[in-house]
Amino acid sequence: MMWRALRAEGMRLKPAARWLPVISAGLFIAFMSLEWYLYFKGPAGVYSVFNVMYMFLGFVLLLNTALLTGMIAGLEHESNSWKQLLTLPVSRSVLYWAKALWVLFLLLCTALLIIAGLILLWICYTSEPLPFQLLIKQIMYSFLASTAVLGLQMWLSIQFSNPAIPMSIGFLGAVSGLFIARDSGAALWTWLWPWAYPTMSSPFMAHPERWIGISAGLGTVLLAAGALHFKNKQF
Repeated sequence: MMWRALRAEGMRLKPAARWLPVISAGLFIAFMSLEWYLYFKGPAGVYSVFNVMYMFLGFVLLLNTALLTGMIAGLEHESNSWKQLLTLPVSRSVLYWAKALWVLFLLLCTALLIIAGLILLWICYTSEPLPFQLLIKQIMYSFLASTAVLGLQMWLSIQFSNPAIPMSIGFLGAVSGLFIARDSGAALWTWLWPWAYPTMSSPFMAHPERWIGISAGLGTVLLAAGALHFKNKQF
């Protein structure tokens, strides 16, 4: 049943949702290359790309999370098709999880495209050895630590028929998360603010795996709670 729901959701995806990982990864790589070229010269400077990536990677993934959840839920809101969709012989929980898994898959595509783009950029730009393990950790840790925000954004996107509301919350959360994660005096806010988790999971931070575990646990709880609420929600 889940596989059929995933296939159905995939067929109904908007072209914008399909292309968003490609566009966002391309823009991110272009920004990295521009920063690299303008400000970091010489053999030692090429490694500074990881510092720049640490500053903006989490924001890109969180913004994509807000946009993708808004697009996938907005498809039903725009056409007022929630009631028709829920008459199908498929569990409501399965439908909810299918939508969430598609967002997760598209976020994974974004992360993999960024990895591929940075490897290509590195090969074209320098002959210095690429710290491949650091590159993988930097990007995949941030991706895994986005799970908690996915759970929250998924619920918000289904609750509000106007997609601008959850998308705006996601944008503001992503921006504020950048500052909270870098503020050593905001330790309590860091724990309470899931938008800070992707930045805190960087290998440059202390105990990055801790934030992946927290985000995965909280994300699973939020998705399960959202599926339960969706199961009993009246449209």
